[in-house]
Amino acid sequence: MAKSYSRERALFRDAANSAFGRQRDVIESAGKLLSELTQLAGRKLVQKTPLAPKRSGIGGFIATGLAVAIVAGAAYVAWQVLRTDDNAWIDDEFDVD
Repeated sequence: MAKSYSRERALFRDAANSAFGRQRDVIESAGKLLSELTQLAGRKLVQKTPLAPKRSGIGGFIATGLAVAIVAGAAYVAWQVLRTDDNAWIDDEFDVD
């Protein structure tokens, strides 16, 4: 019976390591994408930004709201990827009767 638990534990460990590796790949891809989007947005803003004094208007409020929504969305996605699911882990202590 102990061998059965050892095999199951090894299978679960391998599955958890595989899932962790896939999550790491997703996070790396998301980071690269965010970096590229930030660079692209920064080049476009630099090219299109006039040197005239800034006036606050509805466009500024919309742009600020859009930026806040993007940051909130990215934070939510990161939270969903990195949160722990307590039901996914197996206790190390086995009750063998």
